[in-house]
Amino acid sequence: MAVIGKIAVIGGGSTYTPELVDGFIVHRDEVQVEEIALHDIDLERLEVVGGLVERMVRHAGLSTRVTRTTERAVALQGAAFVISQIRVGGMAARIRDEKIPLAHGVVGQETTGPGGTLKAWRTIPVVLDIARDVEQRAPDAWFINFTNPSGIITETLLKHTPLKAVGLCNNPINFTRFIAGLFGVPDEAVFLEWVGLNHVNWIRRVYVQGRDVSADLMARVREGLPFYPFDADLVEALGVFPTWYLQYYYYPDRKVGEIREAGKTRGEVVMKGEQDLLRKYADPSLVVKPPELSQRGGALYSEAAVRLILSLVLDRQDVQIVDVRNNGAIPDLPADGVVEVPCVIGAHGVTPLQMGPLPETVRPLCQTVKAWETWTVEAGVTGSRRAALLAMVTNPLVRSVDLARTLLKEMLEANREHLPQFFPEDADERG
Repeated sequence: MAVIGKIAVIGGGSTYTPELVDGFIVHRDEVQVEEIALHDIDLERLEVVGGLVERMVRHAGLSTRVTRTTERAVALQGAAFVISQIRVGGMAARIRDEKIPLAHGVVGQETTGPGGTLKAWRTIPVVLDIARDVEQRAPDAWFINFTNPSGIITETLLKHTPLKAVGLCNNPINFTRFIAGLFGVPDEAVFLEWVGLNHVNWIRRVYVQGRDVSADLMARVREGLPFYPFDADLVEALGVFPTWYLQYYYYPDRKVGEIREAGKTRGEVVMKGEQDLLRKYADPSLVVKPPELSQRGGALYSEAAVRLILSLVLDRQDVQIVDVRNNGAIPDLPADGVVEVPCVIGAHGVTPLQMGPLPETVRPLCQTVKAWETWTVEAGVTGSRRAALLAMVTNPLVRSVDLARTLLKEMLEANREHLPQFFPEDADERG
């Protein structure tokens, strides 16, 4: 059994937190955590979410201490793992990110297009500030980033801090379980040749118990695979299986139409769901995570996080799909950029498998999105308006330079209070 002294959760007031902690309850025979330190800047949410987490831990009979604090240094002190799940600007900022592009006929989504750009720029100064605290308070800790856009934030950490950082997304584990369910096998029997970037990835081949079942999966796509949003003609033309978030790039007009027809953005739906969840969390009789949490998104986040932590601590040297520095794993992409690929996880760290060149059918899109990510990191760190314009222009969802300038102007101004790198004069005025 692994024994971990302390795990610090930055953004501990998130409605995701009970999902994360449930993972340690489920895996209690494999890991014992002495302290889970929840940190959040919103004391009210921290008390509500932290209260439920404490009841969950006690109900499960664990000896884990759950501490709550608004002082980040206290939460980080001596932590072995730091998990980041922050949302700078809250759900209100997400909704702005969705609505402003939508008014211009552009996909409004929090991890792609202009929305993902602004979410990254709001987050980068904060996550770098957190990283400086980690360097001082927990220099040997693993920094596990679940904050979206995960690949961009992880790349920022790996390029601009000395931390041991790895990015985590629940998309790979969800797709693995989806395939496992289709073929009636456990997750461990599935191997995916997963290539690309966070939320921009394709599956080159699918193996079940060592057998290539890609042709079988393609046959199911032709028949109409439930919950899979890509048509068979596209998948056959690509020769690989696009994963869920690529629908925003392959069907942007369709997605804009769907969002407009819905009458509410995803952020508005989630905001209402979060309010309902927090009311449930406040019920002192609730001692397990409620089933409604699965509707929030982030399904299997806890499983992905606990598997990663266990492999690092127990030196399992197994293969998991995470966000990591490329280092030649995909030679078509920058070596110092972050990619999302299968990696060997053990006490040595995180080593990406060499996946080889991207298929020619997806290489142009992947390289373009990586260029957007690279410019987004540079602009987010430096506040360079030139880099910011290049980030907006390069994004595949922004169809012209004129539109890029318009979106940049409107979205920077709308997010001004959270963008000190672009508006240093505001920081000077605040003293």
